[in-house]
This record gives sequence, C-alpha cells and structure tokens, in this order.
Amino acid sequence: MKTQDLTYIDWNLFSILKEPKLNPHIILNDFLNKNSDKISLVYSDAHLGDLAKTSDEFSGIRKNDLDYLSKKTKDLAIVKYFGRDYIDVENRNAFEFYESNAYDNSTAPLAQWQSIVKQMTDNYGPSRDDVIKTHFKLDPKNICNFSVSQLDELIKMIGISNSLKEFVEFGLQLRGDTSTNPLSYIDYYTTAYMNLDLIGFFPDSMKEKGGFSNLLNDSKHSAYGSICKAFITNDNKCYHKSKFLFEYFRSNSKLIKTCKIKNETAELEKELESLKE
Repeated sequence: MKTQDLTYIDWNLFSILKEPKLNPHIILNDFLNKNSDKISLVYSDAHLGDLAKTSDEFSGIRKNDLDYLSKKTKDLAIVKYFGRDYIDVENRNAFEFYESNAYDNSTAPLAQWQSIVKQMTDNYGPSRDDVIKTHFKLDPKNICNFSVSQLDELIKMIGISNSLKEFVEFGLQLRGDTSTNPLSYIDYYTTAYMNLDLIGFFPDSMKEKGGFSNLLNDSKHSAYGSICKAFITNDNKCYHKSKFLFEYFRSNSKLIKTCKIKNETAELEKELESLKE
C-alpha cells in the first residue's frame, strides 16, 4: 500500500477517540467508524514511543492501548527502520512490535543532538526573546506565525546559522557517520521540526514530563503524516509546526486539526469528507 493512501492520526488524538466528549472528536470518531472500509488508518514507531512512556506499573493499561491501536489501524504500520533510507508500510501487530523493542531503533543517534538542543535552548533562549521583541515587535510569550524568510532572518540575527536550511543541515551533521544509516526525508523533516521548536516557533514545554521525548515523537508524527493522504492532530503546537513544514517541504498531505474548534465544525466535516475521494 502506498503512503498516499493512508490517514495518520497522532497518539494524543487516538487516545481521545477512545472516549470522545467534545464535538470535533465525536464528529471525527463517527466519521471513522462509518467509513472504516474507505479510510486506511496507520500507526508508527512514534505511537509506540508515546506508549513507552507509560510506567511498567501500568503495563496493563499500555497493553490495552496497544490492542486499541491495533484494532483502529488493523495492524497497518509505517516506519523508517535504522539503516534504511526509505519508508516501510507493513502489517504488524502493535503489541508484538512494541515487545520487540524495534520502535526505538532510530532514536539512539539523536541522543547527542537532543543534549545539544537542550544546551542551545538554555543559552539562546534569552537572546531569542530579545530578538523577537526588538526586531519583530512581538511579545515572545505570544505565538509568532513566521514565514520562511522571517525565520531565515531570525536565525541570522541570533547568530546560530545563515538560514533554516543551513540550520537543519547543521543538526543532521550531528548524526555522525551515516554510511550505515543513510539520511532520509524523515531525518530532514524531524530535524527541521525540532529546530523550529528551538527557535521559539510554537515551542513545546520542556518542563512537562517527557520533554524531548515528546518533542521527538511529535516530530515523527508530523513527518510520517506529511507523506500520507492526511495528518489529523489535536495538538495545536504540532499543527502549526506541521503547517509550516508541510509548505516548506511541499507536502501533498491534508493537514486537519480537531483542536481550537468550538462550534464551527462545518470546515472539519468538509475536510473529513474529502478523505473519501
């Protein structure tokens, strides 16, 4: 099956759909149930990474979540394996996949990068906020909807690189020897996602449990979603980072959100109906 035929939903939203209460989630859940023969849902190693954060004390809950994931996706998985520069789409039971520990096979090379990002966040945070206030006349506490050119300018002003493209390439260099682990589109995308977070574009909170682990999994959700037919998320920060990167990487995927929607669900229903085409 081609990735362009798949619909990708991140774990945060999948978990909400177990017992949807808000109108957008009820609408999405009803749509998926009614069109299960037309919509091919898929899970990835990022979903397993999210579930890996469940304490072993609650392994029964994790097992139920993995079984739920298997049922919703019919055991259809999308994953970029270590040492491959392409994406696999395969039938694989979520619980068995989790138990094999294969879900974490591409995160180890990023450990050094995560450490450096943390150091850079600490060092450049005050400078970044000052640049935003001085040059963009914006409160750094507010979300900034930058364009590519504005981000290029911001990166230059902070002095960490000459452009977003160069900044992404810097992050990729930290992967070290890639002769046995060729860089792929997913690598470029996830690095760009984390770099956006670093420079304050809809930044995730590093104070929450999970920290960089959450950021890394969200970057993968967004990356996989960008090569599917659609990516649906309930995470506002992930949505806006994805919106920027879908345009930057010229993704043909449909980006749909269920967050920040109150009573105006007509657009959501229209977007969901388009997935049947």
